[in-house]
Amino acid sequence: MKLLRTITIGLAALAIGALLYVLGRRLAYPYDLEWMEGGMLCHALRLLEGKPIYGPPSVDFVPFLYTPLYPVVVAGLAKLFGLSYALGRLVSLAGFFAAMVLGYVFARREGGSRAAALAAMAIVAAAFVPTGAWFDLARPDSLFLGLTTAGLLVGWWKRSSHAGVAIAAALLVAAFFTKQTASPFMIALGLVLLVANWRMLPAYLGTLAILGLPALWWLNHSTGGWFWTYVFKLHQQHDFYAGRAFLGSPLRLLLLLGPAVLCVPWALARHRSPGLVYATFIGCAGAGAACLGFGTQWAFTNAFIPGVFYPSIAIGVAAGRLITAGDAPRLRSHVVYALLASSLLVAPGGLLPIAARIAPSSWAINKDDPTGYDPRRFLPTAEDRRSADTLLAQLRAQPGEVLIPFHPFYGYLAGKHTYLHRMGVLDVGRAGLGAPRGLAEAIAQRKFSLVVMDNKIDGNWYMWPALQSDYKVVDHLTGPHVVSGAATEPRYLLQPVAPVLDREP
Repeated sequence: MKLLRTITIGLAALAIGALLYVLGRRLAYPYDLEWMEGGMLCHALRLLEGKPIYGPPSVDFVPFLYTPLYPVVVAGLAKLFGLSYALGRLVSLAGFFAAMVLGYVFARREGGSRAAALAAMAIVAAAFVPTGAWFDLARPDSLFLGLTTAGLLVGWWKRSSHAGVAIAAALLVAAFFTKQTASPFMIALGLVLLVANWRMLPAYLGTLAILGLPALWWLNHSTGGWFWTYVFKLHQQHDFYAGRAFLGSPLRLLLLLGPAVLCVPWALARHRSPGLVYATFIGCAGAGAACLGFGTQWAFTNAFIPGVFYPSIAIGVAAGRLITAGDAPRLRSHVVYALLASSLLVAPGGLLPIAARIAPSSWAINKDDPTGYDPRRFLPTAEDRRSADTLLAQLRAQPGEVLIPFHPFYGYLAGKHTYLHRMGVLDVGRAGLGAPRGLAEAIAQRKFSLVVMDNKIDGNWYMWPALQSDYKVVDHLTGPHVVSGAATEPRYLLQPVAPVLDREP
């Protein structure tokens, strides 16, 4: 058993060590790791400038379809430390590591095995690549994960305390105002309290209502209804793909979690405990949220983060109970460690290319999706930094305003005004709201001395009214490319053409 335990711990250390190496290398990179990072920092910039986030879509700004707590936190810290990519990423890392520590503590306490708890969290670390290389990005996901995990675990540990369940509710309200995906977990904890200790339910529901409903009302009222338009109504305009959600996504999660997931039904059958049942329930809630999230139009593989994280906690509890049970024979422990070790080999997505060859395309399992422990693909290169420096120098050299909708924070870095993000143009266009207010006029008036478009603009020029007639391509770029999320990089430099003046006959 010692050999298999040592192998399992070694693989866990490899997964966590590789992740820490990548996160450390990426933290200080001063440009976009992912194409919406800069757009999220522009949300914080708006708050620093005393401007609202939610309002009519305009050429100046269109918000992403998220609740506002992440940019509020970043803006608050930016008053002390300055606004930067590193600050946004540190907020995300704080949320992610809080979730990992809490997950380890829960699995250790409820399962009884340090090695199993460590291996369970290492499964999450190993899945960094196939879940989008997302944990450290300046986006809301990791802060949401940390707050949700804190709420769920405090709610369980303090389920006999009115104050405890109120604190759990407050954490989940904060998670919801970080990312709407927290709402299924609010319901999940409520159902658990209803069964486990219904007397705590009024304190829980009351806190959700007292904190959440006034905040929802105020945000919607103060923005003239635009808050609800962005965080709810525009989401309803997105298509939903049932094959991706209900067939491809569960298969993908099983392949990422690997054979260790078998420990959960095994432990439920032989060594069930209230903690294991709870961990299994929130694991199912996380998997369900992930599957529904990935079934939505334009979803990326970061949707699978809660679907890997929460089942991994259940795996840690289940494996620990199987290993530490008083009647556990040596063979059982061998099998459990073998299952954990094999999952650490599978979690980086090693089986996904195989599944992609037999799964229908509607399941959205792509054989070319990145997998493995090799971090090099997710580290910006020296050439990326050089090309970004060159681009920023070009932006600074322009006498007027610049429009760089795929990377709007670059405008701020160049000392320019920031404008809308391309994702906002897609969102409002898909919702039938047309072009953002003022965009067509700004292009017609040649407001921008330079426009920078990424290669992903190909096939979508029509979303930018008269841009190709009022501006012309004067140069082509190659990079910097982003290393997480959708592959895109600056490609076209456009400058205004001279307007055609009417002549008297």
